[in-house]
Amino acid sequence: MRRQLEEQLRQAQDLQNRLNAQLGSLEKRMKKVEKRSWEPPVEIHGYGRLRWDKQNFEGLKGAKQQTIWLNLFTKYRINDTWSIHSEHEFENNLSKNSGAYEGDAGYDAAGGKKYSRPVLQLYTEGRIGGLNVKLGRYYLQSPYKFTFDEKIDGWQASYGLPTKWGRKAMFTINSGNTFSKNLYGDTENEMDPWNKGGSTNFRVLSLISEIPVAKNTNITSHYGRMTRRDDHLQRKTWSFGFDTKLNRDLKLWAGIAKSDSKTLNKSHFLQLQYKEARPDIPGSFDIYIKKYLQRGHTGMTNWFNDDISDASMSDYEKDIDKDNPGKMWDHRAGEFNGLRIGADFVPVRNTKLLLHYTFGKLGIFDPGTGYLTGKRDDYSFFRAQWEMYF
Repeated sequence: MRRQLEEQLRQAQDLQNRLNAQLGSLEKRMKKVEKRSWEPPVEIHGYGRLRWDKQNFEGLKGAKQQTIWLNLFTKYRINDTWSIHSEHEFENNLSKNSGAYEGDAGYDAAGGKKYSRPVLQLYTEGRIGGLNVKLGRYYLQSPYKFTFDEKIDGWQASYGLPTKWGRKAMFTINSGNTFSKNLYGDTENEMDPWNKGGSTNFRVLSLISEIPVAKNTNITSHYGRMTRRDDHLQRKTWSFGFDTKLNRDLKLWAGIAKSDSKTLNKSHFLQLQYKEARPDIPGSFDIYIKKYLQRGHTGMTNWFNDDISDASMSDYEKDIDKDNPGKMWDHRAGEFNGLRIGADFVPVRNTKLLLHYTFGKLGIFDPGTGYLTGKRDDYSFFRAQWEMYF
């Protein structure tokens, strides 16, 4: 009798386990159905910007510009694992009442457009096992946008490892094709050392690590290698940095970078910020100061970063050349050493007012030799921007 009761109890437990498994499976399927019923397969969001810029260069009449921008982001969910993303950017120059990158004509002719960029990003994103994967055209930014900040046509794979700090240590590899001005004035660049416009014919490899090492501290690194397909000239860049919260309201960032170029090959920055302006919190704000030593060959894509530029590499190059015929070619800079002071404020929800002023010295160089001449020009840049999110 006892054996019969034990057998019946075992069978009852097996039945209970099967029922629990079926209920668990049913609950998962119900959650998927519920998720699909209230989450649309297509999401659209974006932001608009009203911007006023003014650049000042020593010995040159500077330029100013008012522009309006609209960036739209879309996401289409293919399934629970994969989705398709895109970003579309539109600009209108209020100073000239012209569209995005609309010049007098083709590149150097009269009438028509230089080029436009209505599709900034278009890529698919998903998971393969424990890897997060991107494939297509997407923005690649190194930590703090210090050495790489450009679109890439290629692929990305990233993997996260849990840490005791509650944040994952992320390791990311990127490979593909990109645009770069990195070889302008490089002493090893024998093909076109004077071509400030750059080239799209670069193959890029990028390795990024972002590792929490304490409750409020992360260390970062970036290794980048770019190879021009035309002549296989290669440039490598390394950067290391960290960010930490000194207390609840004060945050510090710092980074150093070096490339294997023979000239203009070292950079660093240091930034201290008080508070944080969050668009979802009306009345929030931040104030920051940033110190730069930024040199051309340390960046893998941009000659300078953070909207710093010399006169001949400025977005307003044609205006400057028109107001200063022939003069700007004596003010080509390979180095910026200075400060940025900025503030952000959220007056109402989903908006932000941005103000910053950058000032310092541009180290003038000869792009034929790649070396600084010793002459240093005063430089300043002011931006006021109103952002609206939706």
